[in-house]
Amino acid sequence: MRQIKKIHTDQKGRTYIKESFCVNGKMKVKKVYVLDGIPEEEFYENNASDIDHMRNGDYWLISTEKQTRYSCDKSNKKELNISDDKFEGLPF
Repeated sequence: MRQIKKIHTDQKGRTYIKESFCVNGKMKVKKVYVLDGIPEEEFYENNASDIDHMRNGDYWLISTEKQTRYSCDKSNKKELNISDDKFEGLPF
């Protein structure tokens, strides 16, 4: 079973979780700030818009047109005619 980590508060009122890791045989502790009980980085990835990702340079997090949740219905889309039939008689 996964153990629930205790949420601490620093002097400025920000909440964080202590995560320990080992470097050269010594235990170190780092603060991972949380928003609504979720680590800050994960919260940003889940809730930021594409514009926020663009401004911060996180281009790999930008959703493509197929991944967006705001896509329109297929019944409303018109199929584009991209055939070259209308350009066959032109001299160029």
